[in-house]
Amino acid sequence: MSGTIPTVYSTLFLTILLFVGLISFLRGSIRDRTTDALFTLKKLAVDQTTDDRLLMQVRDHFRQRAYKVVEIDPEREVVTLSGQVKPSLFLAVFMTLLAAIGLICLGLVLGILIPDLENIWLWLTAMSPIAGIFYWRGTPRERQVSLRLLPDAKLKVRAHKDEIEELQRSLNLEKIES
Repeated sequence: MSGTIPTVYSTLFLTILLFVGLISFLRGSIRDRTTDALFTLKKLAVDQTTDDRLLMQVRDHFRQRAYKVVEIDPEREVVTLSGQVKPSLFLAVFMTLLAAIGLICLGLVLGILIPDLENIWLWLTAMSPIAGIFYWRGTPRERQVSLRLLPDAKLKVRAHKDEIEELQRSLNLEKIES
């Protein structure tokens, strides 16, 4: 048994490190990921109709995603939209599953080290739904999007990273490195 003690302690150390990573992943899931992007339309001649077309496409895109105009700043030529976003049920279940696996591992290692706690993994696993609840309640419900039309059919967007990717994908926009 004396040869396995270092193995058990190193396993406990690695399990604790993985558990810290899990907590960091959970906290990162609710972090604000607002970023800026600059887009242009692909393969179109640049003229006034292109600007109008881009504006109509962007308006329709955000209207379909239940965003509403909350502010128009004519001096800076910026439109601010706001929309309610539901948290992802898949991600909440995934977080709960990851927490359950991490807590089972921690409980098993603690049960090996302290024989009186051999069934602690059962009690720790019962705490795993806390991770899903943490994500579900911590996800920001309201997101802001700022839009500014620049010359030559360019669009500057400030929004959540996922919204920017969806806008680029659905409108076939080309991202310009700024």
